[in-house]
Amino acid sequence: MNLKQKYSVPLIAMGFVLMFTSGSAQAQGTATLEEIVVTAQKRAENLQSTPIAVSAFTASALERKGIDNISDLANFTPNLVFDTTSPVSGLSSGAVVFIRGVGNTDFSLTTDPGVGSYVDGVYVSRSAGGVLDVLDIERIEVLRGPQGTLFGRNTIGGAISITSRKPAEELQGALEVTVGDFNRLDVRASIDVPFSENFRSNFALSSKKRDGFIDRVLVGDELGDEDKLAFRANFVYEASNQLDFQLSYDHTNIDEASAGSQVVGFTPGAGTVGYGLAAFGSIPAGLADLAQYVTKPGDDISFGTGVSGTDLTIDGLAFTANWHGEDWDLKYIGAYRETSGSFNRDPDNSPLAITETLNPDYDHEQTSHELQITGDIGDGKLKYAAGLYSFNEEGTDNVFVPVFLPAADLSFGFPAAIRNFADVENSSEAIYAQLTWNASDALAFTLGARYTEDEKEFKYTQYIAANAAGAPFPFPTPPTVDENGATVFGFLPIVGNGSGVESTKFDETSIKLGADYTLNDGTLLYYSYSEGFKSGGFVLRYVETQPAPLTFDPELLSTHEVGVKWESSNSRVRLNAAAFSSDYEDAQVTFFDLLGGPITANAGIVDIQGLELELTALVTDNLLFEVGYGYTDAEYTSIRDIPGLSLTLDPATATLVNTPENSLSLGAEYTLPLKRGDALALRVDYAYKGDIFNDAQNSLFLFQESYDEWNLSLRYTSADETWSVRAFVDNASDERYIESGDSNFGLGFHEANVNRPREYGVTVKYNF
Repeated sequence: MNLKQKYSVPLIAMGFVLMFTSGSAQAQGTATLEEIVVTAQKRAENLQSTPIAVSAFTASALERKGIDNISDLANFTPNLVFDTTSPVSGLSSGAVVFIRGVGNTDFSLTTDPGVGSYVDGVYVSRSAGGVLDVLDIERIEVLRGPQGTLFGRNTIGGAISITSRKPAEELQGALEVTVGDFNRLDVRASIDVPFSENFRSNFALSSKKRDGFIDRVLVGDELGDEDKLAFRANFVYEASNQLDFQLSYDHTNIDEASAGSQVVGFTPGAGTVGYGLAAFGSIPAGLADLAQYVTKPGDDISFGTGVSGTDLTIDGLAFTANWHGEDWDLKYIGAYRETSGSFNRDPDNSPLAITETLNPDYDHEQTSHELQITGDIGDGKLKYAAGLYSFNEEGTDNVFVPVFLPAADLSFGFPAAIRNFADVENSSEAIYAQLTWNASDALAFTLGARYTEDEKEFKYTQYIAANAAGAPFPFPTPPTVDENGATVFGFLPIVGNGSGVESTKFDETSIKLGADYTLNDGTLLYYSYSEGFKSGGFVLRYVETQPAPLTFDPELLSTHEVGVKWESSNSRVRLNAAAFSSDYEDAQVTFFDLLGGPITANAGIVDIQGLELELTALVTDNLLFEVGYGYTDAEYTSIRDIPGLSLTLDPATATLVNTPENSLSLGAEYTLPLKRGDALALRVDYAYKGDIFNDAQNSLFLFQESYDEWNLSLRYTSADETWSVRAFVDNASDERYIESGDSNFGLGFHEANVNRPREYGVTVKYNF
């Protein structure tokens, strides 16, 4: 099937819905679309009055669509890709987020994400544990494009901003239970407790459990299960009409197997003829013997026997103080977050002792302070937002990679191993401001600027150790036995002398320019030019020896965007569209070196163009249609020569990772009124993703052809909204596809993380 044939079905479907809604949306009725208020510009505004490409999901929309963690947003948001596991990690919760082709697949502490996640204004800096639960949420906003002049931490590709629900003024609560196949049992509960008129609180608890879906047939366990416990407490104190405070605490515990993965191919290797296949493993028949362990998405089996697991504990504490003036608001946000635990995987998914990756000691702490002021001058003629931001993080990630040499003497219980000990200390300071001048009631101009200064320190100890003479590494000294009978290992430093400390600084000034015009009917037209910046850093993991730690440069993004936001006079049809053109310089991507080590490097310059369209139409009082379409055309205009890679990019065909050309979502919901005011709602959701490369190397082992996915649900709601019952089928067509993975030509195996199969269940919710 050629590309035109692949894309014809979703494009025709989108055109049909557009024509249908344009001809039918004038049906008589009193119902209107839900008004959506966003804070994308640090002040409460109607979505239709905000000159930014943003998708917003209210609490009711999240519930109707069955979204229970933020990765599900990708099925409803144009040009958003959200993978739940980071390659090379095995993490069951490792956020990998891309917007308009900009993101980062590496979870390591020395690289930064390309898309920022925020909870009540607090930046969540790391991939590990980043697939956040949708727990007691008021609203989620997905902002596309650079957001540096409004957010504390510079976000080059975009931002996912989560706003939690504020405590109610009355005692109330909710209990929700979901049961389904794979022994699924989810329980959620929340309660609002007002201690006084001015002091209120709410508490929320979530427990999620379900079996894995990849059977490890030789050891009898499963990959891809779910076992999470999350708790959140929120306190609000209103000292006066001008002063209020908020204190929130969240805790999450994750105790799961590794992400659902399979081996989708073995190769003899590149440059080194595959150390994993030629030297490390005991493989009598070579590739022919390995072929029996290769599976494909949908087989749902693995022959792996190595370690598996994700064990993370996450705690967060945030304090917010608001001082409200007559025409200004001053806000302070101070926050602390900590993530600790371990994660492991058997990447070759075979019973052979090729290699494993163990992260037994992962710890990360971050502290941030932000001072924000927003307001207006001259009866709203000039609106402003400005802030000071300070961010510090410290982290440890000790990576242990056993290497099973055929000649190794295992009587000591220790094979050869690669040890990567890494400690980081990073800081970021920024000042930002954005002004909007309302030249008239219809015309406004925006000017924004940001200065960022990042400092990064990398303390490393990197070496290879072995307990066997004759190992295929040039060890300085052979292993010996000391006077106590203990083995003294031979060591080979991988980087420099094996240990050291490196530091670096980056700074950048970014700007934003914009103009918007509101027509007489309320239609908003806007143009913006915005710049984004993401600092460089150090490569954390090594297999090949290096004279000093490898580094990579900052990446820069400049984006032109034009958009339109329109809503019908009867508030029954809403259409938002944006077209953009971006120059993406020194894009940071992850490759593998000749010995199989993941290396972050600057790939080159990419020209990105595209568009987004979102349509919501209340065709009748009972029938709702939703359409989301994204198009991204990304082409490398130049590619850097990066020596020592196991696979290099072809300048003629190179494609950005996690960047499908077309994405489409269609939703239809019909509500049938019942006697006594009860209601029954049938919902159908369809999602389409175009062809996608799941790694920066464009490996064909991880290439995923276009696919589509259907979700179905039937929801009953009582007249007083006390009770609701939702029956659902997720991935109703049982579509199987690769979500992420790593194609390690150096070690000779190719690992794919795959999506869950069709699942069904029932959710019962009681509000009191």
